[in-house]
Amino acid sequence: MPRPSFLSRWFSPRHPSADLSAPAHPPLTAAHASSLVPQATPQFQRQSPFSRHPPSGTRPPRQEPRLTRPTASVPPTPSGIGPRDMAETLRVQSLPAQADVFRPYQPPKGVRGDGRTHLAMDSAASANPGLLGWLRQAVAEGVAFPGYPRLAELSQRAEYRHMVEVIAAEATREWITFRARGTADKKQRLADLEREFTRLNVRDVLRRMAEYDGYYGMGLLYVDTGQPRTGGGLETPLLLRPETFRKGSLRALVPIEPVWTTPDQYDTANPLSTEFYQPSRWWVQGGLLHSTRLLQFVSRPVPDLLKPAYNFGGLSLSQMARPAVENWLRTRQSVSDLLNAFSIVALSTDMSAYAQDPEGLLSRIEAFNRFRSNRGTFVLDKDREKLELLAAPLAGLDRLQAQAQEQMCAVAQEPLVKFTGITPSGLNASADGEIRVFYDRVHAFQETLYRKNLTTILHMVMLNLWGEIDPEIDFTFVSLWQMDELARATLQKTRADIDAQNIRSGIITPTEARSRTAHDTSGQYASVSLDHSGFVPP
Repeated sequence: MPRPSFLSRWFSPRHPSADLSAPAHPPLTAAHASSLVPQATPQFQRQSPFSRHPPSGTRPPRQEPRLTRPTASVPPTPSGIGPRDMAETLRVQSLPAQADVFRPYQPPKGVRGDGRTHLAMDSAASANPGLLGWLRQAVAEGVAFPGYPRLAELSQRAEYRHMVEVIAAEATREWITFRARGTADKKQRLADLEREFTRLNVRDVLRRMAEYDGYYGMGLLYVDTGQPRTGGGLETPLLLRPETFRKGSLRALVPIEPVWTTPDQYDTANPLSTEFYQPSRWWVQGGLLHSTRLLQFVSRPVPDLLKPAYNFGGLSLSQMARPAVENWLRTRQSVSDLLNAFSIVALSTDMSAYAQDPEGLLSRIEAFNRFRSNRGTFVLDKDREKLELLAAPLAGLDRLQAQAQEQMCAVAQEPLVKFTGITPSGLNASADGEIRVFYDRVHAFQETLYRKNLTTILHMVMLNLWGEIDPEIDFTFVSLWQMDELARATLQKTRADIDAQNIRSGIITPTEARSRTAHDTSGQYASVSLDHSGFVPP
């Protein structure tokens, strides 16, 4: 009979198969007896966990198992391997060591360059376990980096996808507005910035950065300035100066998933350095890029000790929510199973009557189960038989399932109406307070994830358009909480009354009030010209 393939590792030359024709316990030889004496072995050597000593007249003292590789002086044991030994070995080998929590992230083959030019081998991806398999499993739930392939798998489930997409969509829904300080008329420049941001598709690109941050813990944005991939130009810093950033050189902003990247250089010796655990260069699928050409978006950074293990990214929302999501899935399935079989029918009858004819009882039960419905009839002996319906109590299942669902929202800090679309129930129930708190949380998320890199993108666009950075132009995030028409009109009237009072008090001039009104893009006078032609101050 051919040997199964999964047993080949135990029946290798190190563990030869047992000869069934030989005695179960061969005679003890002098050489074999000497091998039973504990030997001094070097550290970090492994010994087969299945080596057993044959019985002898005097049983040697019990020795604790040692991770020692068999040497030539210890002959291989002829005994076979039992199922319990095989199961124990599989269990031990499937458990990673605790030190793996701090082990640096190992990128797939091909991400880190080796200075050579390789042919494209797209068909080899299916045979690469490092790319398609799980790179590393968590030692315990939520305390170790699970690997990008596993995080990519989780993004397919609706629970993880909804909580990430809600935050990403809300963070870019109302977007930003450009504003100019001072009295100079810069409406043309503000319009040029809006057109350039539309050409570069900045809004959609940053939405994808928020999604990558939620799925993988990090998003990377490549600034394409037309620099060729070869030649070493991408390894040089991208300085935001008119001398180094020429007009018309900004071509596109390219989102990159972190699985295709890994850091090349970072300082681990001087905590006082600005580059301490901050990569200065990145490998991107074999190419080397300077960090100024690859903007990094991380909203939940990890401590320095864990940064190498997380590929210098952050903690993903999927990894944080995994315990709550698995608890919800288990609760939902348990409730579904209970509803599917919450009641059973009990028939009390004289079992001794069927002692000689058990097939008759089984046929009767089968007929009842087959034709059981609201229109069916079951005939009973009124003196000796009784039919009962035993049902499990279903009260409170909806609350238990709702609480498990709310636990997922608590991890993502999202109101239930935003996450599921389910409105609060009850008299005078409203989610306005929760939505306001959620909008404050989204605004803080915008400032944390977008402010620094969006300012860099704004300066790049200025250099690309005008060859200089205008310090009087910046941006602000539009509030997600929008007022109705009546509330906006009331606000405009209040601002006008304040301007009139300040003009009468001499705090501001009519020209300054006119400039503020013209630069207010949310007001009805945003298109007012500031050239003062035909304007007579009161």
